[in-house]
Amino acid sequence: MKTITAFAPAHITGIFHVHRDPDPLKQGSRGAGVCLKLGVYTAVKAVKALRWRVKIRINRKLAEAEVSRAVVKAFMNIAPEAYDLSIDHAVEVPIGAGYGSSGAGALSLALALNEALKLDLSYIEAAQIAHIAEIECKTGLGTVLAETAGGVEVRVKPGAPGIGEVKQIPARPNEKVVSVYLGPLSTRPFLEDEELQRRLDEISAPLMEKLLQNPTLENFLVLSRMFSDGLDLYTPRMVESLKELNHNRLGVFSMNMFGDALFTVVGADRLHEFLSNLERVRINPWRVIVSDVDYEGARLIG
Repeated sequence: MKTITAFAPAHITGIFHVHRDPDPLKQGSRGAGVCLKLGVYTAVKAVKALRWRVKIRINRKLAEAEVSRAVVKAFMNIAPEAYDLSIDHAVEVPIGAGYGSSGAGALSLALALNEALKLDLSYIEAAQIAHIAEIECKTGLGTVLAETAGGVEVRVKPGAPGIGEVKQIPARPNEKVVSVYLGPLSTRPFLEDEELQRRLDEISAPLMEKLLQNPTLENFLVLSRMFSDGLDLYTPRMVESLKELNHNRLGVFSMNMFGDALFTVVGADRLHEFLSNLERVRINPWRVIVSDVDYEGARLIG
């Protein structure tokens, strides 16, 4: 029984606004973010069976995994035969904290299932299944599109892969994403809050125009912080952390959308000094996560 493995990068969104559409393939977001070398590896074992059986583990523990099950359900509807599926997600980033782990899990699973079940879907068709699963489960809007592209990206047209469009923000290949994780924060309440979506769109629209006029990494970080400040969804620990980070002059940190976490991007030549200075900031509990930027996007492994 061959194991098929796929990888999808984690993704942090810095700025976005929602695009609603009756067609889930056209629904999504315009926005900007960065993909991480850290992400989700998904291994799939598939054995033909008389009826479908599905076992999902996340970091070796059995899990309900709502978004992954939505992906599996979509594949059940197109596969000509039933299978006994064993799915293992190895998640390298915090779950439920604005690192795009649900999208990465869905996307890597879709790519691996397509191969394991020998369905011959195109890369785009498999990725669209992951996008629809995220839309249905209200765990993300533009994450899957971003994670297919990689890099520091601007989603200039909303929608699923193959419909939405992405442009890259030029960045040096040795840039490092530095994130401070404080705790989980569910995406669903934000995506269901119509008043918040109205505020979000009002704040993000002019900032997105400024980013498109000057698509640099520095501008992305500054405008993301303006977006975070404008929304003001900071938890008390984020407020305390930002005060300390500002006091120590540690650059422009912004909120992961949506998570109790903050991020910035630092050149590799400055990383050692930056992390040394960051160690002086005493906010507990927190976890510092450092990752290269992923420029390849989601892919099969091996």
